[in-house]
Amino acid sequence: ITQHKYDTSPSCLGKVSRYFGHRWIAAARHGKRDDDRYPGCMAGRTMFVIPFSMGPIGGPISKIGIQLTDSNYVLLCMNIMTRVSPHVWETLGDNDFVKCVHSVGCPRPVQRKVINHWPVNPE
Repeated sequence: ITQHKYDTSPSCLGKVSRYFGHRWIAAARHGKRDDDRYPGCMAGRTMFVIPFSMGPIGGPISKIGIQLTDSNYVLLCMNIMTRVSPHVWETLGDNDFVKCVHSVGCPRPVQRKVINHWPVNPE
């Protein structure tokens, strides 16, 4: 226990990094990683396009975002955490928005056995 949050250290299993967030990567390198990982990852799955607002839709400090995902779970969580509405499209217009992409990364038909350690690995 510590009075200063920066004095804490996460407890991790195996080869998992013990580093808190705030990792940075150059945009060009990140784009290359996405280009290598995403082609075909949603094949055979339903893709959801989720227009959302962080804050009241049209609010002075609200931020609009568009989430692409093939996960029903992410779709439901976005409805809980943000304001998901078709009115977001009207508010967005030609303005900037947060671009979000997520995939379960398991195209259909599944060619290999899926090992699911979510939400926790009991080992």
